[in-house]
Amino acid sequence: MEDTGAPNGGFYYPQDFSLEAVDITTDSGNVYKLKYLVVELSFFEDIYAFACSGNVVLRDAVGLIEKLKLDGSEIIEITYGKTSSQQKSEKNSRKYRLYKIGNRKPLGNKTTEFFTMYFCSEELFLSEQIKISKSFKGQTISEIVDSILRDTNNGLKVNGSKIQKIEKTYGVYDFVIPKLKPLEAISWLSTYARPERRDNRDSGADMLFYETNDGFYFQSLQSMFTAAPYATYKYQPSDLDFKNSYENNFNIIDYEFIKTYDTLDATASGIYANRLISIDPLLRKRTITDFNKDKLTGYSNSGSPSNRFGKKLTDMYDSSLKLAFSNSNQINGPYIKQGESQVGKDIFIETSVPNRSAQIALSNYTVMKAIIPGDSTITAGRTVNILLYSLQFGGDAENATRALDTYFSGIYLVTAVRHIIQTQGVYQTVLELAKESLKSNYDTQGNSGRLNE
Repeated sequence: MEDTGAPNGGFYYPQDFSLEAVDITTDSGNVYKLKYLVVELSFFEDIYAFACSGNVVLRDAVGLIEKLKLDGSEIIEITYGKTSSQQKSEKNSRKYRLYKIGNRKPLGNKTTEFFTMYFCSEELFLSEQIKISKSFKGQTISEIVDSILRDTNNGLKVNGSKIQKIEKTYGVYDFVIPKLKPLEAISWLSTYARPERRDNRDSGADMLFYETNDGFYFQSLQSMFTAAPYATYKYQPSDLDFKNSYENNFNIIDYEFIKTYDTLDATASGIYANRLISIDPLLRKRTITDFNKDKLTGYSNSGSPSNRFGKKLTDMYDSSLKLAFSNSNQINGPYIKQGESQVGKDIFIETSVPNRSAQIALSNYTVMKAIIPGDSTITAGRTVNILLYSLQFGGDAENATRALDTYFSGIYLVTAVRHIIQTQGVYQTVLELAKESLKSNYDTQGNSGRLNE
């Protein structure tokens, strides 16, 4: 990588970028180069989606759909990256499955038309075609997920080079997957998965499966947030003139907060507190598990206001009730333990259900969208450092300064990425960023009692 004297990643100028190839291979093996017909290319990654996808807008004056006989069996290969370097690490080249043509519209002269081709990863396309019926006994969920990805007979047959990270999970399970699509099965397993315990503490249940341009990942939100920041970005409007000490960072073109707090929704969804009623139909037993967010460490992005009865939201367990089937401690049943080999492993539903719903919601409690200069190397699942300035000026008129916004500056997780590439030399990357904690704690003084004054 060329040394630019700046953090890794990022493009300073549109000419740093090159859309090198957009090639379509038909079912008959013919290859057609469509680079010069491209109007716009969009590529999507999301840690809450299983696979990458995107679309290409083409301007066609030769009857491309008819000429190529496009029917959904085509493969599209897209190559783009930095022009200043020939290193493979800075060139993105991937093949995808074309699955749809839409938004087809002629121009006024009726000799040219625009249409959009939609593509997705081959694994997503393949997952829709097959079902898994298989039992797994005495294995961790991370081992089961890895098996589904690699299995050549009853799985997706994914090349090992595309499997970037499978984080180890805690506990062993006995599962029977009853004719589920492979990615559907992984999604189902993820709801039970718990990352390995750290420091003898319960780590909750926040495992996610997703794909980026690099490949497939199965890891926890906790491990994503602890990764070193990919780069530092700041937002400084060009029409504002003030001194600061953050001159050597990438600029954010524009941003908006699309979510900050919604205490009504958070209360109803069980972020602050929730109650799980788990039922074991075999033992005919009911278990009540009360959860509040204070049991989780590292989440300080939401306060816990008190109500008129003097109780905090974290004490109101009835605000969100959940129901699930459980097999907790079945092995200790007087008749069941006589045949231990026939008893399924504990699925730990009392941990996974309350923790997962709260952890995922808390990890998306503060969400912003930022537009940055196009960067082909940034991917979903990484962290970035965001510097936002306070609206209040400090110092005198001659040496006016701005301090950082103490609430919303800091480390954010890149939850989604959209690359927008246009042939007019425009390349921008849109990031969806989520924050799990704040540098400054919220005021804990109760205010609800004043409503009765």
